[in-house]
Amino acid sequence: MVIPPVPVLDVYYAPTCLPCRLELPVLAEAVRDGLSVTVMLLTEEAKARRQLAAVSPQLAAQAVAVPGGGAPRAVLRAAGDGDGILPYSVVRSRQGGACRSWRGALTLERIRRLLTGC
Repeated sequence: MVIPPVPVLDVYYAPTCLPCRLELPVLAEAVRDGLSVTVMLLTEEAKARRQLAAVSPQLAAQAVAVPGGGAPRAVLRAAGDGDGILPYSVVRSRQGGACRSWRGALTLERIRRLLTGC
């Protein structure tokens, strides 16, 4: 595991998740503001990257495909979301471990609070 130099918000994403798609402009704004956000692609990588690129090419370029063998709920559970339901985000601390999580849609203020809390 690579330890991030600053806290990073990992946002789990699937192109079929409407709340996830609705928060894309907020994630793009966070990246433009210099906040560390990585979109974790759970399913349909090509479609997900197209959706991200339509809002922010930088967000699409920084996205990471998560291996999960077509089992996004299992990936979410392993990331700490016991119910395996989107939208879900996790902050990785400077030490590399998960320090905070959030279930629900994100706002720019929520992203800032999550990142500064680690």
